[in-house]
Amino acid sequence: MFGDARVVRRMASLGPRARWGGAVLLAVLAVALQLLQWRFDGGRAPFLVFSPCLVFAAAAFDRGPALLVFFTGLVAGTWMLEPNGALPGWAGSDPAAIAAYTLLGLLSIYLGGLGRIYAGRALRAEQALADERVAQSEAQRDHLYRLLLQAPGFVVILRGPAHLIELTNTDFDALVGRGGLVGTPFAGAVPELASAHLVAQLDAAFGSGTSYAARETPVYLGSGASPAERLRYIDFALQPIGDNGHPTGVFLSGVDVTEARRAREALLLNEERLKEGLMAARMAVWEFDLVRDEVLFSDSAVVLFGASLEELRRPWHLVHPDDLPRLLEARTEAIARHGGYQMILRARRADDGTALWLDLRGRCIVDRDGTVAQLRGVTIDVTAREVAEQGLRAAERRKDEFLAMLAHELRNPLAPISAAATLLQRGIAQPAQVSMAAAIVARQAAHLSRLVDDLLDAARISRGKVALVRRPFDLREAVRDALEQVHPLLAARHHQLQSALPSEPVGVDGDRARLTQVVANLLSNAIRFTPAGGRIDVTLASAGNQGGDGDSGGGHVELAVSDNGCGIPADLLPHVFGLFTQGERGADRSQGGLGIGLAIVSGLVALHGGSVHAASDGAGRGARFAVTLPTVDLPPAQATAAPPEAPGKALDLLLVDDNRDAADTLAILLRGAGHRCTAMYDAESALEAVRQRLPDACILDIGLPGMDGYTLAREIRAIAAGTGGSSGADAAGSADKSANRSANNSAPPIVLFALSGYGRAEDRERATAAGFDRHFVKPVSPDELLGALAAASAPTSPAAP
Repeated sequence: MFGDARVVRRMASLGPRARWGGAVLLAVLAVALQLLQWRFDGGRAPFLVFSPCLVFAAAAFDRGPALLVFFTGLVAGTWMLEPNGALPGWAGSDPAAIAAYTLLGLLSIYLGGLGRIYAGRALRAEQALADERVAQSEAQRDHLYRLLLQAPGFVVILRGPAHLIELTNTDFDALVGRGGLVGTPFAGAVPELASAHLVAQLDAAFGSGTSYAARETPVYLGSGASPAERLRYIDFALQPIGDNGHPTGVFLSGVDVTEARRAREALLLNEERLKEGLMAARMAVWEFDLVRDEVLFSDSAVVLFGASLEELRRPWHLVHPDDLPRLLEARTEAIARHGGYQMILRARRADDGTALWLDLRGRCIVDRDGTVAQLRGVTIDVTAREVAEQGLRAAERRKDEFLAMLAHELRNPLAPISAAATLLQRGIAQPAQVSMAAAIVARQAAHLSRLVDDLLDAARISRGKVALVRRPFDLREAVRDALEQVHPLLAARHHQLQSALPSEPVGVDGDRARLTQVVANLLSNAIRFTPAGGRIDVTLASAGNQGGDGDSGGGHVELAVSDNGCGIPADLLPHVFGLFTQGERGADRSQGGLGIGLAIVSGLVALHGGSVHAASDGAGRGARFAVTLPTVDLPPAQATAAPPEAPGKALDLLLVDDNRDAADTLAILLRGAGHRCTAMYDAESALEAVRQRLPDACILDIGLPGMDGYTLAREIRAIAAGTGGSSGADAAGSADKSANRSANNSAPPIVLFALSGYGRAEDRERATAAGFDRHFVKPVSPDELLGALAAASAPTSPAAP
């Protein structure tokens, strides 16, 4: 009985009334059983039933109730020992039976009570142990709860099929932005997390006990202004919890990995940017393992070298054989001094063999033990830079050659001019020699003027500043004009010229003067590069139909100039139309020229919508230049009567130039033509002269010191209009002449001519805006200047614009 802990705990839990009531019932039951037994055995064992009942009563109800049962049994047994049912007493009774019952009864009560005492002690010890275990369990639960609250990440414990929230930690509250969610359904408390997929996994975990995990699940939390601000990435994990394999809830945990994902995305973006930067810069990063003799390149090396990374583990075969020893030597020296090295070397691409120029930079990586086992560095493709530098060096060389050519070409005409000037200065020349010296100076001055004009044309064409005066005309006229220009050169070198021009007009829409310049430059080039007595052919025909008649509108015409001269080397042929490009020349430079004539030809032809091509079979086998131009229909020819020339008259001229030699020689020329010319050398003196006497025309240099020619022209116009700053008797003559001009409608207004070394379109426009009637570029042609003065002196014609 005492071995069954449940019976002991039940008996020990009985109260006093229950114990005494149980003892009474037990006594009554024992009496009834004893009486039943008495009927069968006649009272031979009157205490048989009470003995075990005493033991039970003492153990179950304690000693007091057990004594009640004891005395009840004593009275009942004694009575059963009396004959004839008399009242109990010692007389007639069995004293031995009563004494034995008493002794055994009291011993049973003692032993039963003692057992109850020990059972109670064991029960209390067991209860204490159970309480201790409960306390430990509560402590462990509290510790686990605190751990869950402090877990790195959020934790939620859900109970029941409705997934009621039983526990949340601070990270979960911070994640959803609110607390106090215990006791509420998960789907209702945090709908932003409870997606249909996650709720289905919660149901599966609660129903069948399956676990679930998800990485970087996108969810939208918080109250950001944009979805991008509210987007978070969560790692989820679900684990069922319960007893004996029956889930009663779900343990939901997770980590907000948004920052880690963004950091990884930023890292990937930076790597991608670095890769794109390396690609754009044509740069490759590398590490060279000295032990394995292998190079590990970045991905950009595949584009740089045209080979796979595996092929590039040993890239030495791509290095130029002449540069490989330098590379090995530089690397060895760097390893010896634990330093770095940098060098430019040549290499080639593995796929197509294209030549590369590489800027190689490396440094040693020193281990803790002081040994060098690795080199790290970068390789930069500097091919474009090297090619550009080579081009710059070539351009610098061409510039030096051009300056040398320019100096030669300028000294050539200066030598005869200087000799002629010396002859005239000494006064020993005969009249015929004076005429010859004058002719020499005129020819060489014209040559210098052509050189300057060619340089200016080349500059204007290269900048697109050439303005064409286009009109339909017969191209044969430009060819004839060019032949006339170069005739002295042809005669001087005894060349044979053959021209084949069509019998019908060849109409083109263009600038006649510029196309004449094109033909003249091609002929001059052929003359210079053909030995004396050579042959030069000029043909004009429809494109693709050499020697035919003129082309009608809508087609093309080809002008070809060919010679049997020195020819063009194959390496020079692609660059023959470049500025300052010339073939090899001897020390005497007998061919002359600056190397810009063909560049001018190419530019002018392109402005006319045509093309020019050069061909040669090589050095010493002549050359052929062909110009192709679009043709147009020419309008019907109209007869025009030449206007009668009005006789010129002597003019009162004022010439202003700070270059005394130029002013004096030009004044002598003008006086020799019958004009009255006063030369001044500064603007202030010129204004004073105008105030004293107003001239018919003024020829002003633009580049005057102090007040330039533009300002001087405006001042003269103001004086001529009567608004200038003249005063007193000194200005009386000027005022009277101005009044006379205003009163006499037939008198032309004062004429202003500009002299300048600049001949650009903007220079001419500025001169016109300042009040000049004409703009002349130095050196001015005497005939052109005298013609303009003659036009200005005509009684009814103002100066031509």
